[in-house]
Amino acid sequence: MLTGWRKVGKYYYYFGTDGAIRHGWQRVNGRMRFFYKKSGAMAVDREISGRPVNSHGAWLAVIVLDPGHSSVVAGGSEPLGPGSSTMKAKDTSGTQGVATGVEEYKLNMDIAKALQTELKKRGYYRTFLTHTGGRAISCIERTQVANNKNADAYIRIHANGSSSQSANGALTICTTSNSPWVGNSLYTKNKKLAQCVLDSYVQATGIRKEYIWYTDEMTGNNWSQVPCTLLEMGYMSNPAEDRKMQDPAFQKKMVQGIANGVDRYFNIAA
Repeated sequence: MLTGWRKVGKYYYYFGTDGAIRHGWQRVNGRMRFFYKKSGAMAVDREISGRPVNSHGAWLAVIVLDPGHSSVVAGGSEPLGPGSSTMKAKDTSGTQGVATGVEEYKLNMDIAKALQTELKKRGYYRTFLTHTGGRAISCIERTQVANNKNADAYIRIHANGSSSQSANGALTICTTSNSPWVGNSLYTKNKKLAQCVLDSYVQATGIRKEYIWYTDEMTGNNWSQVPCTLLEMGYMSNPAEDRKMQDPAFQKKMVQGIANGVDRYFNIAA
């Protein structure tokens, strides 16, 4: 039974441990590769569905993670979207664990750093954070990091809060189909990213699935020129959910869930 790499002429093929030839996007040797569906040959030196594949047959995705809020809150206001006369606060202090007392920005940073490590393990070597904490940074400044890197996916990491301690669950936030700042093509990608991250996250964690919130009231989303979503991982205002999100074992599930969502968004097989 054939397994692993095989070269026929100038083309490379890959067979799984089951002996089946691989097709489509696959993670092989820690790299994202595309194998043509008809022939099974690996693509090299060309663009596949807008993704540049290099001479070694690898596509190097760029992912930017934004740990929401900071220990130093950016003061002042900034436009809601490009050219908008509506102004919003550059940032807020975020919420706080009702049971643990942990500040939201600390949870967001812990998850973002762990997620960066996990994504790099999965072959997403070009995974970046918008900041590493300890300084004021506005929503627009965060998003400009993703725009400047021409990210293939931009995920904003947050935790929720409510006046009701019974509120629970996870949701993602996406721009609307009528956004004055986001065109149809980018909206479609935003929607897919929001859906993939939310579905995979709740599947891995068991946290209740709320919904995708479609709104044009999020400065960071509105300024993004790349596929973007904001994940509210759970409610820090819910005592049980707050404690759960501080549990190291559960945090691993949170990270796995988001990473699985990235794989799902890019249609990457294991």
